[in-house]
Amino acid sequence: MKDQIITVVTCPYSRAQLIKARLESEGIECFLSHINLIQPGIAAGVQVRINEKDADTAYSIIEGMKEISAKSKQETLKAMKSIRRILVPVDFSETSINACSFALGLAQKLKAEVKLLYSYFNPIISSEPYFEGQSFNYLMDSAILGVEAEARKEMAALKSKLKKQIDDEKLNFVRITSSLDRGIPEQVIQKHISSYKPGIVIMGTRGMGKSEVNYLGSVTKKVIKKAKVPVLLIPEKSIFSGMQYINRVLYASNFEESDFRSLRRLMTLVRPFNMIIHVAHISVEDNDSLDRAKMANLKEHLEKEYEDFQFNCDVIRHEDIIMGLQEYIESKEIDLIALTTHKRGIIERFFNPSIAKKMIFHSYVPLLVFHS
Repeated sequence: MKDQIITVVTCPYSRAQLIKARLESEGIECFLSHINLIQPGIAAGVQVRINEKDADTAYSIIEGMKEISAKSKQETLKAMKSIRRILVPVDFSETSINACSFALGLAQKLKAEVKLLYSYFNPIISSEPYFEGQSFNYLMDSAILGVEAEARKEMAALKSKLKKQIDDEKLNFVRITSSLDRGIPEQVIQKHISSYKPGIVIMGTRGMGKSEVNYLGSVTKKVIKKAKVPVLLIPEKSIFSGMQYINRVLYASNFEESDFRSLRRLMTLVRPFNMIIHVAHISVEDNDSLDRAKMANLKEHLEKEYEDFQFNCDVIRHEDIIMGLQEYIESKEIDLIALTTHKRGIIERFFNPSIAKKMIFHSYVPLLVFHS
């Protein structure tokens, strides 16, 4: 059963942004609709929409904001800023550097900050006294310092390259920060997700030195599994040419409850862009009348809740889900695929070597994964 969405308040754009940030800081999921995408700053009738179950709490919070002080406004604006953060784990491979280009393009539209993160070697140091092992420990300490120094050098070079890209492409709203942290990569990434609180993580599908048949690196798999924020995966051969060339997004639906939440988050993310949203379900049943009825219901819901988006909703009959998606992606010229982690089996199959060799899209179409 889908959530009932209601409009909790209609107000000017700037105030709608404040209310949205305040509600989200209180754990209430919400989104804005009826925004003038050309000049959002002058939109006077922006709707703040929430789940009906959160109505009482939301009304109480909004009433309390009527007399909001200047200090409180600054705190709310600070919360808004925290949403506009993009975390990019890097290993200085071409794939991760390409992921940085996607991050810069997205950051420009969202007026977001980009944080580069690199985790370096974390050896297990013995707790035994030095004695005979003293020379070994000394050499290990020296090696660690050398690795850290090299990491700092690589990070400085990457930041310099990206700042030049920012200047060349006139990405005026983009700010880059960086962090080096010693530890196991997936643990370091998860720690920074918790402390930095990004709105999205962008990373390559595999890192430096991975074999040709390993299409989805082990670190990436673990990040997808644990991250509570959306993760955008950039395949090895996906070349970023500009956000204006990402026009068609496919959301693979299985009519789960989490699909409604993920679609709301997807709408929030792509709102600054003029994109066509394709929602598709691959039916493996001979009689797909129930699936088509569910899709018709979902389409009605989407067109009602997101009037300023163009939707194409389709049920595709195919005996193989992955091959059905492959054909749909090719026929609709999809630029970005989105799905949730409850479809982890599909994610694994996307990058399964025996299957991926038969496919085209795995190597160039970015994949946006939402936590279910």
